Amino acid sequence: MADSSDARPSAGAALSAAALARLATLLPASSLSVDADALQRHGQDETESLRFPPAAVAWPASVAQVAAVMRWASAERLPVTPQGARTGLSGGALPVRGGLALSLERLDRIRDLNVADMTVETEAGVVTGQLQEAVAQHGLYYPPDPASRESCLIGGNIAEDSAGPHSCKYGTTRRFVLGLEAVLASGDVVHTGSANRKDVTGYNLTQLLVGSEGTLAVITAATLRLIRQPAATLVLGFGFDSLERAARAVSEVFASGVEPAACELMEARAIELLARSHDLPSELQGAEAFLLLELDGETSEQLLAAAARLGEVFAPNEPLVAQDARAQRRLWKIRSKIGEAVKGHSSYKEVDAVVPRSALAALVRAARRAATAAGLESVCYGHAGDGNLHINLLRGELDQSTWEESRDRAETELISSVLELGGAVSGEHGIGWTQRRHLTRALTPATLDLMRRVKQAFDPLGILNPDKIFP
Repeated sequence: MADSSDARPSAGAALSAAALARLATLLPASSLSVDADALQRHGQDETESLRFPPAAVAWPASVAQVAAVMRWASAERLPVTPQGARTGLSGGALPVRGGLALSLERLDRIRDLNVADMTVETEAGVVTGQLQEAVAQHGLYYPPDPASRESCLIGGNIAEDSAGPHSCKYGTTRRFVLGLEAVLASGDVVHTGSANRKDVTGYNLTQLLVGSEGTLAVITAATLRLIRQPAATLVLGFGFDSLERAARAVSEVFASGVEPAACELMEARAIELLARSHDLPSELQGAEAFLLLELDGETSEQLLAAAARLGEVFAPNEPLVAQDARAQRRLWKIRSKIGEAVKGHSSYKEVDAVVPRSALAALVRAARRAATAAGLESVCYGHAGDGNLHINLLRGELDQSTWEESRDRAETELISSVLELGGAVSGEHGIGWTQRRHLTRALTPATLDLMRRVKQAFDPLGILNPDKIFP
């Protein structure tokens, strides 16, 4: 493999006045800024305490403008960090080398909704929740639902292969991506895949770009697969007297023959933090753990029969049943506010751990063991139906140096346990900037070398989202 390190961007890359002047000729004046407030906003995401301001921010409004910017960046050998709504939790969209932050939020058109073929072509800057609402008006459903779906953008979801509660039944974003429009580092525009349900024309570049975290190309539009909107939904809640019992119960759900659309777990500490700011149902109060399940299907009768089967599995635990939309929204609001409640309580480090479902109880034990050994508190919650828990290591009152040492020690021990259980370093947040140090523990040198060669083939100058994923 040729070494192009001499052409790679330097740390904290700045824009010369001449380079900025050349860039300004490619975009409207309102689409380029070096304003301090803009640089600050685009230098952070939802990852705790990270700040990497770019040298400039660009807001292209068309694929042609994106291509022009990338041709300019290649000529200048300057780093470009593609960005969506910056809702990520692994620092994946942070301009750690300075340079240009390339925001896709103005590529915000739904180009075509094909009801007959149940597909939609959408630009990268469309808000996920707004896309879901648009297709729902035609009785269609786009299931991927990150917690930030009311603000996150489709392009970012694709770049991170985002997931959410309903990936339990429907899978992550990649399962719904049929084709992509993307701009390479060179400025060339490529189209991968198609709107066809079957297409094996050459390498599957579509799925290679999904989850590539903006390191291979700038995704500007996508053709997505849709399904019919479920006719009926039912939400159930089960309280348990131990977190391990709740974790084991997850496997029992699927062994019963019931396939939930969502299966979420929250432990007592998460419930306690929520209770400080929310009025919780009595069924949650005092529980050591709580499982939230959503069932969907053709009829309410069908779902009630499935609920009865689960009631037998979990007896004598009495379920909390939410049949009407208002009651269901209330339960889902409780689940969606856990992250906010944790963040309001303490600084924290979130480990996005995923293991086979059968190892969920062991993961919970490992999380508590790692946190306790480091003198920290842990709070576990998340997508139990996928074996994917968000394990929050809380700082509490520790001073900065003690916190950093304890946090890193706990995370390292926890990741070791995750890998021993057959799990992976990240379930849905991506590797980005924060998880890079663990990659050599999860992947073999040969696998990492192959990935680096893919990166160089797409981006020989190393200007696209540098210093992400690879250690």
